[in-house]
Amino acid sequence: MLPSPLSSISYEYLDAMQRAFDADPRSVEAGWRFLFEILGDARGSNDRLLQDTRWRDRGHLYAQLDPLVPRSDMAEQLQRLYAGTLAAESAHIDNDARRAWLRAIVETGIGLPTPETPRKLLAGLIAAEEFESFLAKKFPTKKRFGAEGAEAIVPLLRRVLTRAAAEGVTRAIIGTMHRGRLSLVYNVLGRSFARMVAEVRGAPPFPADTPCPGDVPYHLGYETALSLDGRTISVSLLANPSHLEAVDPLVLGRARAAQDIAGDRRTILPIIIHTDGAVVGQGVVAECIQLGDPAGYTVGGTIHLIINNQIGFTTEQHDARTSRHCTGPWKAVDAAILHVNGDDPAAVARAADIAVAWRQAQGCDAVVDLVCYRRNGHNEIDEPTFTQPALYARITEHPPIAQAFADQLVEAGSVTQADVAALREAARVRLQSGYDESAGYCWNEGSFSPLPAPRRSHTGVAADALVALANELAEPPEFMTVHPRLSRVLRQRVIDGTGISWPSAESLAFGSLLLQGVPVRLSGQDVVRGAFSQRHFSLADFKSGAKHIGLAHVSSAQATFEAFNSPLSEYAVLGFEYGYSLERSDTLVVWEAQFGDFANGAQIIIDQFITAGEAKWYITSRLVMLLPHGLEGQGPEHSSARLERYLQLAANNNVRIVNPSTPANYFHLLREQGLGLYNCPLIVMGAKKLLRHPSAVSPLPDFLPGSTFRPIVSTIPDGTIDAVLMCSGKIAYDLEEEHSARGASNVAILRLECLYPLPLEQIRGLLKCWPEARLAWVQEEPQNMGAWTWLDRRLEAAAKDAGCIQPTFTYVGRPESASPAGSFHGYHDDDQREVVKRAFSLSFDDAGQSEAA
Repeated sequence: MLPSPLSSISYEYLDAMQRAFDADPRSVEAGWRFLFEILGDARGSNDRLLQDTRWRDRGHLYAQLDPLVPRSDMAEQLQRLYAGTLAAESAHIDNDARRAWLRAIVETGIGLPTPETPRKLLAGLIAAEEFESFLAKKFPTKKRFGAEGAEAIVPLLRRVLTRAAAEGVTRAIIGTMHRGRLSLVYNVLGRSFARMVAEVRGAPPFPADTPCPGDVPYHLGYETALSLDGRTISVSLLANPSHLEAVDPLVLGRARAAQDIAGDRRTILPIIIHTDGAVVGQGVVAECIQLGDPAGYTVGGTIHLIINNQIGFTTEQHDARTSRHCTGPWKAVDAAILHVNGDDPAAVARAADIAVAWRQAQGCDAVVDLVCYRRNGHNEIDEPTFTQPALYARITEHPPIAQAFADQLVEAGSVTQADVAALREAARVRLQSGYDESAGYCWNEGSFSPLPAPRRSHTGVAADALVALANELAEPPEFMTVHPRLSRVLRQRVIDGTGISWPSAESLAFGSLLLQGVPVRLSGQDVVRGAFSQRHFSLADFKSGAKHIGLAHVSSAQATFEAFNSPLSEYAVLGFEYGYSLERSDTLVVWEAQFGDFANGAQIIIDQFITAGEAKWYITSRLVMLLPHGLEGQGPEHSSARLERYLQLAANNNVRIVNPSTPANYFHLLREQGLGLYNCPLIVMGAKKLLRHPSAVSPLPDFLPGSTFRPIVSTIPDGTIDAVLMCSGKIAYDLEEEHSARGASNVAILRLECLYPLPLEQIRGLLKCWPEARLAWVQEEPQNMGAWTWLDRRLEAAAKDAGCIQPTFTYVGRPESASPAGSFHGYHDDDQREVVKRAFSLSFDDAGQSEAA
């Protein structure tokens, strides 16, 4: 940096000269006077610019948002534009053009529609208030999680949908939670009040012959089409559990699937409704925000509406978060953040206008923070004054928004008291009519059809088609130079009579489905290459870095193939893929965990949606979960997909849980799922060691027409069988090796490839052949994990049915452990050898005893 001529002058001297100039410009020499005049002009300009910027960036901190704090208590100098009842945050937006767009539309209103009419806003508020009042009188002891104090959410959502339809949106996909849900479904989406009341009274949500236990009324989904200002918009409200924010990634996934069908992002709008406590407390929100831009997950912006009643159950804001606003997570991205006073209906409607305009113009998230309050406790039978007496004293004195707004409009001459009374009476009449109708409410049986029964079918493919496909995928395009080592890997996938490996079988399954018109979507951490460097679906040019995905270019007539490396998230990404699968039943949707151990980061999605969605909400998914599983001496975090947990969740054919040990079986499982032969999720204990195990190959005939998935793979020597070793997964290869080394011609090995539904008929059929044989279950997992505790009595019952003399199975495996696996390779190998040794050397004299290595 060049030295300044002023750098040798002391600060004290400059300050003295500046003060002298300020007192009398003529008192200083002409050169100094010229300098200070220039600096003065710049200083004034900068001061004005700084003041403008401060209002734009910080005005939201002083905005009149809280309906319980009167204007008189606030500083008089606050400016209307950025510190009124509607405030915008834009300083966090990195993109200059986007930031300027938002500021321009907030400051000028140019491009926004004519404001909502006061009468229409009043009608929405009165309808919301009367709805809650009616249910409170009819069902005083029922939990409904009403919207009292937040009634403005009704005109807010309605205005968003109305403006979205006007902006070209043809479908909205909504996820919400319990607060105010019933009111929104009735007052905005138009659901039958008779049906709703019947459910509140305890009527089942599905026809009597539907084998689903159902869920509470404020969790159920709904599909409808609305006509708003002459335009039609379809609306899908997703079912959700009480786990707050868990539905968020499903909304994004389902919206993305609908957008992929439509070939357009702008016409499909995801909307998520939150509460202030959950939106900052639940990490899945932050995970979902980061899905906004990656190519495999973007939905072109989501509109988020937050019912900010400033309390969570009994927890106050200062205990609930660190950020100034509950919208803090969105400052990480270019989102429009709007805060609005829930007691100013006109401002609420304007916030909706800006949010829709932003999303449609910029393709980014828009957040509306509806600052309101909660007139009752967390639910209607909760007593809030136990914990917040002062707050609820203020709330009790505060007039309801519908009343206050009506008084304001009457005073302004916009409506009359008779108009207000007529609106209230009309709302009450509609509610009473629906209530009366609910007593005799009957389901329309024709609107529900039973789910298709599972279909077993041959899933083999003609040899010439498989050979051609394998050759196509094994040869990089001529314009690419791939890594020399990768070239060798690809060439090994040619079908040459040496057997088909696991990675080849997967590629052939995907490719053959694509050629049959079934789209394939694969998602997860590092799935494109494969966490174990086994796939290489995307080839990178060794010189230019250009990418080529072979499965996307098999044929000009093929279906779409997509493979996406996901952000480092399990919860949001698995939820996204489940939501995608709900919309695209025609697509094979596959999510793979980097290791099966990490899937428990998405346990809420697994527990609440994947395994229970059909039972609670009568919705089905054909999602595939690939969970790499198997003890290989890699420690407790890279060994177990927690098979035992999935088995515990299995009932009523809600899922299929498999542990395939051959490439052919894996091939057939993927094709079964892609062809829709089963209407439930498929949970696969995926291969790790078997990806490259020399014995883990399948001959070509196992893939051809007439072949299918084999629930049990057996090794049965000729001669008398004295012992049966039943197992599942890769330990079968260790047992087979020992079997061969020992020449154990009296021992049969049965691999259970399908653990749920358990192939009991086949198990009984095999065991009938050896009624006097001794029986053992062999596993590598600890005794309290793996399949043993779930299978124990089931296998014994099957053996009894088969007429076995000693029907009780002996356990052979590792002892109970709090951790799935050890981390010392030598110990692991020793333990594994000991398990296998015990399996063959066991005398079985004490049948039913555990033999833990």
